[in-house]
Amino acid sequence: MKINEPYLLLEIDDKKFIFLIVKYTEDLNYKILDTLKVESSGVKNGKIIDAEISSKIIKENLNTIEKKNDFIFKTITIINNQKNFDCVNISGFKKLSGSQVSEEDISFILNDIKTLIVDNYSEKILIHLFNSNFILDNNNSSNLPIGLHGEFYCHHLTFFLLPKNDVKNIKLVLNKCDLEVERIILKPFTEGIKKINSAN
Repeated sequence: MKINEPYLLLEIDDKKFIFLIVKYTEDLNYKILDTLKVESSGVKNGKIIDAEISSKIIKENLNTIEKKNDFIFKTITIINNQKNFDCVNISGFKKLSGSQVSEEDISFILNDIKTLIVDNYSEKILIHLFNSNFILDNNNSSNLPIGLHGEFYCHHLTFFLLPKNDVKNIKLVLNKCDLEVERIILKPFTEGIKKINSAN
């Protein structure tokens, strides 16, 4: 993603493909430059089931939107609407014995948990990682408690995973359109974040 340059997002849905062109500012706010909704095909339950049909529709409409905006896109972010993702909650621990929580402690916990996820979900790909809780000596913290002393640190993480083959099929379709998938965002995840933010 480049600052002050048009950026392309595509929502994949059973009934429609939604193209969205935005421009991000230096403070990561964005402005919508253009949108295009077209009837989709080759998608079932949010998953690509026919790469040829889907890529043809996307490529035709990509050409239209590129000509209209006088810009050729090379990368894209996909907003994925499928429901068969996994949501896994895991906690990592570190006994401190009165020492400070360090960045190395946090890295060790994160790497240990990621290894556990990779080993146990070998047919899945990590899409989102969410730090859900930081607990030092049974006290919840809103931020990483780096530098604080304690006896026991617990770090809760939430992982969102998609089947590897589903991700490969998404990339296949977009590669046929000469686009590199930069990021995949789960729509249910974004809707959940929106609800959490609106509640605060």
